Amino acid sequence: MLPILTPGEAAARDDGEFLTGFYWRTGSVLLRVAEAAARNTCGELCSLRFTWSRPKRSASSETEFLYDTFAAMLDGAELLAQAECSRLVLEKVPGMNLLFGLAGFPNGVTAEFELNECLPDTMPDTCFLKANFTHGHVTNQPIVGHFNEEGMLFATDRELRREIPENVEGPFPDGPVEQLLRRFREAAARGLVPPGAFGAARLNKLIRGALK
Repeated sequence: MLPILTPGEAAARDDGEFLTGFYWRTGSVLLRVAEAAARNTCGELCSLRFTWSRPKRSASSETEFLYDTFAAMLDGAELLAQAECSRLVLEKVPGMNLLFGLAGFPNGVTAEFELNECLPDTMPDTCFLKANFTHGHVTNQPIVGHFNEEGMLFATDRELRREIPENVEGPFPDGPVEQLLRRFREAAARGLVPPGAFGAARLNKLIRGALK
């Protein structure tokens, strides 16, 4: 298998002998949104909202946060919008992995991004994608009530686990962030991820420009 590079690493390469860690591309919810758009089951795609929340103990470096984590999210938005981002606005808290972004696309689709790696260490990590169509929504985010995504929580009087069983092979991913990353690694191992940078340098340049 070809090596998996982060988007920041891929941006510095001019060959195609690697896989780029754009892991939202193989995420179950993104694939579900893409399927709904292709089949026109909910109408026309209007907007997207990506959410990434992690406790401080899981925080990455600022460079990784911006040019790997956020770049992968922005790539997922472009994939669903079927267009390159034409305008990007970012608001980042100085010295903290806390970011809000707004991206616009030539076809009228907009995308919001909320990334937070500053939660208390007792909090679990999670990630959501919500796609708004003219006649409905597709999301893995609970619409109302408690944080209880379908099929993710297993609770007894003694413990609570956030296992996501997608197949019979264990151990199961512990929450949606681990699920997202593991799905990409498994897809790469099966040869389902095409090689190349896929615009990593362009996305990194776009992010740098929006931060000025």
